[in-house]
Amino acid sequence: MKANVSSLKISGTKVTGDNPLPIFRDAEADKPSRGDGTLKPEEEKLLGVNTGFRVLPYRILDKYDRNKRQIELKTAVLENDRLEAVFLPEQGGRLWSLRNKKTGKEILYKNPVYQPANLGIRNAWFSGGVEWNCGQYGHVVYSNSPVFFARITAPDGEEFLRMYEFERMKRLFIQIDFHLPDGAEAIYAHVSIFNQDDREQSMYWWSNIAIQATEKLRVFSDAQDVIYLDPDSISDNVNPVRVFGRTKLPFLPTLPQKDSSYPSNATYSNEFFYQNAEDMDACWSAAAYEDGRLFYEASTLPLRFRKMFCWGSHGGGRRWCEYLANKEEGNYVELQAGLAPTQLNGIYIPANTAWSFTQAIGETFVTDPESPYAQDYMSARKEVKKAVRDAMPVETLKALEEDFRSRAALRVGEILSCGLGWGALEERRGGRIPAGMYFPVSTLGPEQEPWLELLEKGRMDCTDVRTAPPSWMVDEHFLPLLEESLRKPEGDHYLSRLHLGVMLYELGRREEGVRQWERSLELERSPFALRNLACDARLRGDMDQAVEWMEEAVRLEGYSIDRAFSEELMDLLLACGQFEKAWKFYQGLPETYRSQDRLSMQAGVAAIELPDPDFAFVEALFTRDMACIREGDNTLTDLYRRYKVRSLLAGPDGSMSREEAESYADKNCEPPYWIDFRMVVKEKLCAK
Repeated sequence: MKANVSSLKISGTKVTGDNPLPIFRDAEADKPSRGDGTLKPEEEKLLGVNTGFRVLPYRILDKYDRNKRQIELKTAVLENDRLEAVFLPEQGGRLWSLRNKKTGKEILYKNPVYQPANLGIRNAWFSGGVEWNCGQYGHVVYSNSPVFFARITAPDGEEFLRMYEFERMKRLFIQIDFHLPDGAEAIYAHVSIFNQDDREQSMYWWSNIAIQATEKLRVFSDAQDVIYLDPDSISDNVNPVRVFGRTKLPFLPTLPQKDSSYPSNATYSNEFFYQNAEDMDACWSAAAYEDGRLFYEASTLPLRFRKMFCWGSHGGGRRWCEYLANKEEGNYVELQAGLAPTQLNGIYIPANTAWSFTQAIGETFVTDPESPYAQDYMSARKEVKKAVRDAMPVETLKALEEDFRSRAALRVGEILSCGLGWGALEERRGGRIPAGMYFPVSTLGPEQEPWLELLEKGRMDCTDVRTAPPSWMVDEHFLPLLEESLRKPEGDHYLSRLHLGVMLYELGRREEGVRQWERSLELERSPFALRNLACDARLRGDMDQAVEWMEEAVRLEGYSIDRAFSEELMDLLLACGQFEKAWKFYQGLPETYRSQDRLSMQAGVAAIELPDPDFAFVEALFTRDMACIREGDNTLTDLYRRYKVRSLLAGPDGSMSREEAESYADKNCEPPYWIDFRMVVKEKLCAK
């Protein structure tokens, strides 16, 4: 076994920057969720708790496009005589490739391109490989950010890779040791999650493993009982309430007469969660291929639950697959492993606690290639489980975990790739760092500088109002330091008040946060304070005040900081139904802004609602390859419907009523495949 650094040349596009505006958490910490009456009490427990959308202290990563070219990505490689594992340390530590050296074939789904898309907590996300999601519900906050990778040499000479990072949102330390012993036909990820604080913290863990999809791919885990997500509850993007039901495989009530253990049978973006027993023998999932090959993963407790996700065979699902990759190359299925019955069940890690588990990922073969396709699902599952346990016996995994646990505290030898300086800042603050992690002082950079000044000088330096702060901080450990800095004449300025307001507002002390922004404006008018006040006014339902604040923010910003100011003003104007004003504002933007995808799409929503719609502008949007499409966002298909209705009303005879036009459009105007990103099509769902 050996570990080293290399690089990967690939067609793709990199993230080149972020959105400097602080994106505040949802007004409610919990995401609206409920069972349909079929869930057990323990499955309803903490459903939706602490799963509401939040980003801070991180920032949205939205500076990327779809103009692919040859790029180079840094890799960390771990290999033995059987397998080669390739990781992307600057893209969140994703396991990008796991290649069988004997056959030369990929065990995972390896994306042929590197294409960020708007699916993650911080926007930029990409498909393929294995993603290690920890912290907050959704895709991990550093899925397009660097994390630490180090080469560790054990006393017996084994070389293995260690990935680690300080996750700032939940103040958790994440460490994953990747082992590939000589002769092993599976890679092992030994995960350690540390809460070093004196209070419990909400958290989340799901390993998302992408595998290549085929027509006959069939998925399994130990349980027949599953919790499924009602597709009707994801078709409403205005006021979504996630609704879960419980049933037994292979048939879901939402796909009657269709065996859901075959992902190809899904007519919508489908997911269900296997309710495995709290028994290590039950901790596995697998996928069978036509040639007898069996992908599998298995783990120790507490990594108990499993999930299947697929995009679905409908037009929107197929479009998502090619959008994230290339035409006819992006069809994949995800097998996921987590700590709770569903991804919307909240969990807490106690104070001063470390959790650990080991997950093995590999492939094997079934003796009879037809056995996983038995019509009797239970019989097929029995044969698959036997093959998994023959390849990865429970006792073997237990013994390996004991060994891996003893190596988890080994000190870092050589850092192969650095993350950002937040771990070093936490250590400088006096935080307790787990024994197996090392955060060099050399990683401290511009993002940490204001907070380092606060620690060392008791204040932060002021900057120009048209300079975006390099970072945001919502860690309560810095709150008293920031408040104390205001007692110093040189520390009480618009910027310190701006930061204090962001911190208080995100921590739920909204009125106090607003007062700090108002005081910041008294000291010096800045576009950031004005924008934040606009966010608060919108939350309170005072849309007129929100627009007024935002218009002044845009005037002060003067198109010199970031297009996000203009995007948020456009969003407010559209929400108020001020379509003519929005269109006029868009027309007055500099060309560098007007050409951006999100602003163009917002302008299209306005253009179709004008007394005299600009049909040509809207039609041009339907031919563009937009980089800003959000998972679950049906803006383009909704816009297409409005476009068809307005076109019918503007017809040569003008005799059609709006009701008639809407009815005709619903029945006869299927949106073009290119713009269809719907995860669920309700009409087709009802007709399945």
